[in-house]
Amino acid sequence: MRHILLSIAIALALTACAHRSDDATTDHTAAINGEAAYLEHCAGCHETGMMGAPRESEPVDWQARSNLWQAVLMEHAKTGYFDMPARGGKMDLPDEVVEAAAEYMLEKTFPDRPED
Repeated sequence: MRHILLSIAIALALTACAHRSDDATTDHTAAINGEAAYLEHCAGCHETGMMGAPRESEPVDWQARSNLWQAVLMEHAKTGYFDMPARGGKMDLPDEVVEAAAEYMLEKTFPDRPED
């Protein structure tokens, strides 16, 4: 009886693991959440202005930036800029996640900006 219960428990555990790995292999780009990406990878500096980072939701912090700042921001988020590490310091972070985080920051800081 003990062997049957142990076999059932192992089978259930393996099924649960297999289900989780199926979820992990789904297309992540379809479900990128810019807010979550920002909070996880950018907010540590951009909410506090650490090391001169322009703060999210503070348009005045962004005034000295280039007139092409949206394109420049995307490039700097990917490649780094002065003290800001590329990709929030996580070099394996996909472009799509970096872009979603930067876009979220732009939307929060400049909610009335025109669409591209």
